[in-house]
Amino acid sequence: MWPRLGSSSFTTRWIVATLACSIISTLDGGWIARWFALAPSRIWTGQVWRLVTWPLVEPGPMQLVFTCIVIYKMGGDLAVRWGDRRLRRFVVEVALAAGVGTCVLSAVTGHFVFRLGGWAMADAIVIAWARQFPQRAMLVYGVLTLRGRDLIRLTLAVAVLFAIYVGPVAMAPELIACFVAAAYPRSLLNR
Repeated sequence: MWPRLGSSSFTTRWIVATLACSIISTLDGGWIARWFALAPSRIWTGQVWRLVTWPLVEPGPMQLVFTCIVIYKMGGDLAVRWGDRRLRRFVVEVALAAGVGTCVLSAVTGHFVFRLGGWAMADAIVIAWARQFPQRAMLVYGVLTLRGRDLIRLTLAVAVLFAIYVGPVAMAPELIACFVAAAYPRSLLNR
């Protein structure tokens, strides 16, 4: 059953913020994108807000639609089960872990990183949803019906496949978010 928009104030605000930031970023010539992006070189100079703002700006329309659908459906289900406060804590913890991990990896390897978008957070929400509702079926691309562990494995496999093609540092936010969500303590998921 699909939750109603507004059934969770956190997911509603998250969707509105993502839509607003993404659309404004497209119309303003990229000013918001430049200030919200995960850019380790800027974070090391004190622009720490970037550790949590980077998922709010989607660079393309398909990514924006997909991210909002995941937040609405799976984030909405998690908000009903966990409550807004716990979902917000999970999202912030995963975003921070992905941001900090990417900054450290960028510093160690010397690779330049400039990332935007909610792909990492969408993956983390999918994994958390699959862990919280292991028996619920999810139809993927209208072809595969997956539950629990299989949905987690597919999400991780897609992130790893992209990392093979574009590089692990470029995919660090997604990889870290996936692994943090997959390893998130079960005791915190089931409360």
